[in-house]
Amino acid sequence: MGVEPEFLTIAKILRPRGGKGEVVAEIVTDHPERFAAVTRVRLEAPDGTFVESRLERYWFHRGQIVLKFEGCETIEAASQFKGWWVKIAREEAVPLEEDEYFLFELLGCEVRTESGRRVGIVRDIMETAEVPVLVVEGEEAEEVLIPFARAICPVVDSTAKLILVNPPEGLLDLNRESSPSAPSRR
Repeated sequence: MGVEPEFLTIAKILRPRGGKGEVVAEIVTDHPERFAAVTRVRLEAPDGTFVESRLERYWFHRGQIVLKFEGCETIEAASQFKGWWVKIAREEAVPLEEDEYFLFELLGCEVRTESGRRVGIVRDIMETAEVPVLVVEGEEAEEVLIPFARAICPVVDSTAKLILVNPPEGLLDLNRESSPSAPSRR
């Protein structure tokens, strides 16, 4: 279910920096050390158009990263990339540890409680400051939000597309109209 992406996003370009074609970017990878091994990148516009480039140099600055791409020599050239994504080929990704997952691997997973009750299918993932939140489409098309934390999602099999959950009492009923924990609508 679903297709593994060919490219993984590692940064989002925010603005040009200085007059030498450099850009400031937000780091959107859990592995910023991957920039040390990156040479080829794909710069992708919000509309999906892209250009291939070579990363000449980079450095970290105040929680962000400054990037210099081959052929981008002026502030005007750098300005065109504002809002674009910096991506790397999937095969260049940092190998994950045993209990780590790329978020895209969770899309399409069936979610069941440890007792076997079917909750639904992961349709989206919201990234929050603490932990990602699985957006699960339930049996009756209701949306169930489940924090992707080890205590709540102890079993994840991305190959079998299955996540077993051990939710706190009431979590799965929060969005149901008939739920005692659902807010009243007046």
